[in-house]
Amino acid sequence: MLAAGLVLLSLSTTSPAIIQVADSPPRFDIAASCRDVGKSGIDIGRPARACQGDEERARAALTARWNQFQPGARTACVESASFGGPPSYVEVLTCLEMKEP
Repeated sequence: MLAAGLVLLSLSTTSPAIIQVADSPPRFDIAASCRDVGKSGIDIGRPARACQGDEERARAALTARWNQFQPGARTACVESASFGGPPSYVEVLTCLEMKEP
């Protein structure tokens, strides 16, 4: 447990992309999360409007259920959703649901 805390401390001081998890769900920029959706060379994908709707529904679900999830799972899922591009409420919610007993 101590080693994990040291790793998180190290990451939080070297990576501005890490989002601190508090007693409430994180706040993400939905527009940024959905900006490149549907843009591909062969026009495969879903419209940005659909992405924004999914993100808004996931944000509402996270807000309603946030305290039901374990604090460690919340931290891990928010951090993992923040790597590789703009963070996503859908990713956080999916991650948390997969970690449920």
